[in-house]
Amino acid sequence: MMRKIGMLLFGALSVSASAGEYYRWVDENGTLHFSDSPPSASLELEVELGTIPLPAQGPSNVASPTVPEAPPIPDAPEAPPLASSISLLSPGDEVTIRSNEGSITLNISTDLPLGKNQSVRAVIDGKKQPASKGASLTLTNVDRGTHTIKVQLLQDGKVIAASHSITVYLHRATKKKALPPGKPSPR
Repeated sequence: MMRKIGMLLFGALSVSASAGEYYRWVDENGTLHFSDSPPSASLELEVELGTIPLPAQGPSNVASPTVPEAPPIPDAPEAPPLASSISLLSPGDEVTIRSNEGSITLNISTDLPLGKNQSVRAVIDGKKQPASKGASLTLTNVDRGTHTIKVQLLQDGKVIAASHSITVYLHRATKKKALPPGKPSPR
């Protein structure tokens, strides 16, 4: 019996819902209400109900996941610029150097920092000295007298630039060796 009343009530509601408007609201206590008459304070909304089309069945409509595009390959980094010129800053040309040890310190400059495969070397009186990475070179045990000096910029062991040549005069005191006892000194 209860079932018949429920079916009858459901049928009546569906007829009235399809026949006109109905209202839904929540009161201040949070209770949800349905009615065929609007509440005292209401906001009217039009809702259009329609059918939602379903996708057709079959493998042709199977959506495959999209593969994101690979990021572009960055260009190879440019090689840093390399030094291309060299200058001998000191000593100056026609300078007299006094060094009893026979040392001459050369201060050099390049237009850019040396690259990993670059080095500098001094050439004294046409003789190449060992290469170095520093901005200062020291020549040791140089004999007294007049010397011609220049510096070279090397890349992979090859000369790519050279400074101007300078002339220096090295004064180096020498000790007179004492003669063995009993020998007269030459006059």
